[in-house]
Amino acid sequence: MIASESLKISYNHLVLFLIVSAYLGVAISFSDFYLFHFVLSILGILWIYKLKRNEYKFDINILSKNYVFSLIVIFIWYSISLFWAPSIELGLKYIFYLFCGLAISISMISFSNSIRNLNKMFHLLSIFVFMEIMISLVESFTSFRMPISSYSSIASFFGKEPISLSVLDNIIYSKIRPPTGFRWNTNNLAISMVIALPFFLCNKKTTIKFFGIFAITTIVVMSASRAVFLSLILIYSLYLFFIKKRIGTLGLIWFISIGILWGMNQLRDSDNLRINELANSMEALTLYLTGEVDIGGSLQWRRELVDNGLKAFSKSYGLGLGAGGSLANQELIGPVAGRFTSMHNFWVELLVEGGIFVAIIIFFWHISIIYKLFVISITTTNNSLKYYSQSLFLSVTAFVPAAIAASSTIYFFPMWVMFGFAISVILLSKIQAN
Repeated sequence: MIASESLKISYNHLVLFLIVSAYLGVAISFSDFYLFHFVLSILGILWIYKLKRNEYKFDINILSKNYVFSLIVIFIWYSISLFWAPSIELGLKYIFYLFCGLAISISMISFSNSIRNLNKMFHLLSIFVFMEIMISLVESFTSFRMPISSYSSIASFFGKEPISLSVLDNIIYSKIRPPTGFRWNTNNLAISMVIALPFFLCNKKTTIKFFGIFAITTIVVMSASRAVFLSLILIYSLYLFFIKKRIGTLGLIWFISIGILWGMNQLRDSDNLRINELANSMEALTLYLTGEVDIGGSLQWRRELVDNGLKAFSKSYGLGLGAGGSLANQELIGPVAGRFTSMHNFWVELLVEGGIFVAIIIFFWHISIIYKLFVISITTTNNSLKYYSQSLFLSVTAFVPAAIAASSTIYFFPMWVMFGFAISVILLSKIQAN
């Protein structure tokens, strides 16, 4: 009995370690092997040991829960798609990515069987989110870089290939030093910051709220990711409209913002050099965000990647190219702009590879989670669940446009942490209601 209880405690600690290592991701890794993979392997061995102790009786209850079952169906579909996928190697790699993501989300759901455990997991993750924010701010304004960063001079010692600042294609001003935090890639950092922002916005402590607003907005601006910046605006708008219900304030902010942009436009030819410079800078920013200025040809090569994928999809009779198919298809055609083969649009990637079947499931699955979180946020009487549901409602909604910024988010662990957290909140709200 004591040994069994001790095993349970050790297993729970290891699950928490897995969740933390998932959030850290590539930050602690060598080449393609992460700390997460090591922890997952240990956890797998321990799980097999527990299964043996239970005489190989496997509790499938968690797999049949709402929202989890849909993910299992998608995983099975991608596995079956190996029969028609253009590359078995890339297909198996994609399925491994899916497996890692499912392991993260299911581990979080399994651990969060009570409000107490949910709070424990949240507080632990909060520490590492704060650490990443502080590191990213330092990276933004100094020459410091995380050892495992695409701009680190010592990245090669960790089996990585660093890139030069001169090849950046998403930075508005050359003087901006793009931060990467724990993410290796600046766009991925910006997405993880957008996921975290609502937890600061919905916090009742004023100091925490304003720290998050200032710090994360700064990091996103320094990353200069167009899609993520628009997601930032979406979060602030949804927060004022749905959470604070300050429709008048939101309208006033939009009115003032539009007024400022119009005023700056009128002052472009001002004789005052300072005003002239400011007005033209505002115009450049507006053109960049609307896509009329395409620094580094980002929009152009992204469109080409999407077009190539959709052309191949149109020949698949709606089945999709199969796991890893979009990458295999682009490699066959040849890299776009000499170096890009990933789709760079996660939602189109799901359609192109998973077909209409996966696209429909994901669409209704995602919409259902957003709707359920919103309902919980206005009906629950539990303070913790209210805070989490409000924050996650904003995070999961803003993730839709933000995900476009990354080359792909199938192997972006903060996404799986977000979904695992969201499903945990939904399932716990049902228990509280009963």
